[in-house]
Amino acid sequence: MADATLLGGIIGVAANLDAIGLKALKSFGLGQSEHDVLACARRQGTPYVVTPARLLEEVRITSGALTSCINRLIKKKLVKRVQADNDQRSKPIVLTSKGKTLIDDITTHRFTLAQSLLSGFSDAEKAALKSMLLKLGQSAYANGD
Repeated sequence: MADATLLGGIIGVAANLDAIGLKALKSFGLGQSEHDVLACARRQGTPYVVTPARLLEEVRITSGALTSCINRLIKKKLVKRVQADNDQRSKPIVLTSKGKTLIDDITTHRFTLAQSLLSGFSDAEKAALKSMLLKLGQSAYANGD
């Protein structure tokens, strides 16, 4: 019973943190998948080009949902499609300058938010929490289907 209560508490905290993150993204006019696409492109480094295959791996949504997400980002002028050098069938996306500025602003905001949320923890407590969460994640992965 104590284990179930502990997991219930973790799930509750995760839901609250998720809601805080989604609220922050909404203030920038984005949803989670849109953020994840922009962040993935940003992580690629200059010139910030990413393939649909890479996005599907990292963003973990269906190909149809990814297409819709990319189309929304194109309408917002945050990304554009480019031709792949080695595959005429693939249409990678590239961050526009507006998209790069937005994801950089969001990242700064999220880092500040994370710092605020964890401000009551010592460095040792943060390290212990990180270690325990990684261990729990490995257990969840091993027990998932």
